[in-house]
Amino acid sequence: MNNYNVQMLFPVCFHQYLFDEFDADELIKFCYEQKEKNLEGQVRSNRGGWHSSFFNIKDDNIISTHLKRGLGKSIFTSLDPNLGVDVSYWIMINPPNTYNTSHTHPEAHFSGVMWIKTPEKCGDISFNNPYEIVFRSLNELIHNPYEFSSYIEMHSYLEEVREQTGVHPTYKFHPEPGKMITFPASLRHEVKVNESNEDRISVSYNIHINKQN
Repeated sequence: MNNYNVQMLFPVCFHQYLFDEFDADELIKFCYEQKEKNLEGQVRSNRGGWHSSFFNIKDDNIISTHLKRGLGKSIFTSLDPNLGVDVSYWIMINPPNTYNTSHTHPEAHFSGVMWIKTPEKCGDISFNNPYEIVFRSLNELIHNPYEFSSYIEMHSYLEEVREQTGVHPTYKFHPEPGKMITFPASLRHEVKVNESNEDRISVSYNIHINKQN
């Protein structure tokens, strides 16, 4: 009789959407036009690259149009229609060798990204497992010589736990034009270095949920 079992609880929900129709050329043109209006941009998590000022989904432009469509067919279908929703967003243009450091979005409930231009090797987005404390606890066993007869035995045990639980310390999404993902804003993430020879262009957004008046 096996007295041990594993039950997965408290999963983190990612909302993914891929546009059927995506005006990539017009979106790219709009992004570069905004950059020309404010070449300095902002510095947030971006290391190099250009971060625009903030827009609102109520603004009349091609990005707002796409975000309304994408969010309306993904995460908004899961929200209570009686709630008020406000969406702010910004453009990111990352030339070669630029990236975004690890960060969260504490001012929002949900955050997300819509990719517009994604050359090969332009940098994945990587998320930290919010339950990584499990790994820290397990890794502490490495330093306890009384628990295992050898490092190999301990390492095998650690890999077995990862295999059985399906829990891993990070997860990466590969960017592609017309794809958007929405995730809890508290989830720590980073964008890897753009190793291509072209700009990576994306739009990031924050979703704030409020009670309707």
